[in-house]
This record gives sequence, C-alpha cells and structure tokens, in this order.
Amino acid sequence: MGGALQTEQDKLLSCVHCGLCLEACPTYIHTGDENDSPRGRIYLMRAVEENSLPLESPIFARHINRCLGCRACEQACPAGVEYGQLLEAARHDLHAAERPHTPTDSLLNFVLRHVWLQPRRLRLAFAAARVLRDSGLPHLLLKSRLPQLISPRLAFSLAMLESSAPGDIDDARHVNSVDDANAALAGAAIKVRLFTGCVTEGLFARVNRATARVLRVNGYETAAPKSQVCCGALHAHAGDLEGARALARRNIEAFGDDHHHIVTNAGGCGAMLSLSSPFGGRS
Repeated sequence: MGGALQTEQDKLLSCVHCGLCLEACPTYIHTGDENDSPRGRIYLMRAVEENSLPLESPIFARHINRCLGCRACEQACPAGVEYGQLLEAARHDLHAAERPHTPTDSLLNFVLRHVWLQPRRLRLAFAAARVLRDSGLPHLLLKSRLPQLISPRLAFSLAMLESSAPGDIDDARHVNSVDDANAALAGAAIKVRLFTGCVTEGLFARVNRATARVLRVNGYETAAPKSQVCCGALHAHAGDLEGARALARRNIEAFGDDHHHIVTNAGGCGAMLSLSSPFGGRS
C-alpha cells in the first residue's frame, strides 16, 4: 500500500485483541459496534495494511472517522499499544486517498490548510469569533435550542464560544503586584517559555495571562515567543501529517535551542509538543 499505516506495522501487531479497551472507548459504549472499538479499528487498519480491505472502503472511513481520538484506550491497554499514532496514520492515508469527501471533510481540510497554516488569517478568524461571541448571538441561539436540532457539533461549538467570554477579573489590578514580585526575584528567576496555543490565545487569552502572572509571582522569568504558531495537533488528528510537521518546524525555530522549560495550558498542545523534537521531555 505504501501509506503511513504500512510504516506502523509493529504497532499494529502489538495489539493482542484482549478487549480490555472496549469499556474505555466512548464510541463503542455508545454504539455497541465492535468496529467502533479500538480493537475493531485496529482490525480494520490491519486489513487495509495487508490489502485485504480497500483504503477507499466506506466502512473503513466511517469507523476511523467516528473515533474521538481521546486515547482513553491507551490507559487501559496492557500491551501498551500506541493507538493514537495508529489513528493518525490511518487518517493520513484516508486524507491522501483519492475518494469522495463529505462536505464536512472538505470544509475541515480547507480551514486547516488555508487558515490554520496562515497565522494572520487565523488571528483574523479568532477576532471575528470574539466579535460574534460578544454580540450575544451564540447565547440567544443556544437558548432557542435551534443549533442542537441542526447539529450537535454546532451546538457544542457555540457553547464553547460562549464559555470563552472574559470574566469579571480585571488583569490591570494585578500588574503592580507582578512587577513588584519580578523586581524582588530578579537574578534568581528560572526562565520558562509560555506556549500560548491557537484556540487558547484566540479565545481564552485571559488564561494565558493568568498563567504568566502565577509563574512570575513564583519566581519564574516568563516569555512567549511571538513567532510561535499552532502546535499542529488539529492537523495530525485530521490526517494532515505534513501540515503538522510544517507547524512543528516553525515552532522549533521560534523556541530555538535555549533549553528553557516550556509551559502550556492546553493538554493537547502539551501532548503534541512532547512528540516534536527538540521539545520532547520539556513540555
């Protein structure tokens, strides 16, 4: 086949099909379909890798795309199967395959390629999202329950957008205490770098500001490289491994080889950075 799955044969064979992952998998619990379990998906991946199931099969695409990518199965697996990497390899092969794409897939691919890989466009998109949030329209729509009737994904997106609204805490009143703490700890501070993330910085910037204050008050000299970009997790999860690698290379250039500790508020970013040399072990 020559795809990403073919390079992951050892990981595919490490699954002993014991079934301990089943009850940890939310899609299997919901559907009761073996193909919607980690074990079942690995069967499908092996079938594609061994050329006994066409990569273009709708069955393969359906069950691979249903996976949430939560990786809860990895915690339950006694064999230590690296399911997350297998899932990304399978989605990479699906992404590269010549097959009909759903409108949702096409929109996702367009946004990841033409917005998320372009920092200026991404900042503009988040600025527009903040304007929409502050207009109060998401709150009104959610109260009407119309988004839930249209699509649960739309309802979730609007709820997340609404939850990103700033709280009542005024950052300005903390400035003096932070400056005083930095002055008192000058010369003794440990240097750290803050990975701000794309969604976190775009919609939840107050969380990054709060983290910077806490670090500084506790004696850490904190800075956030301005040229950093998205961690690439969204691209990897969607199967665009080349896009993820491109972003990883840009972040490596942004953070350089200064060997400072890197702090991030987003668990997904932390997991992705740990796989992006030379970040491994420092995120």
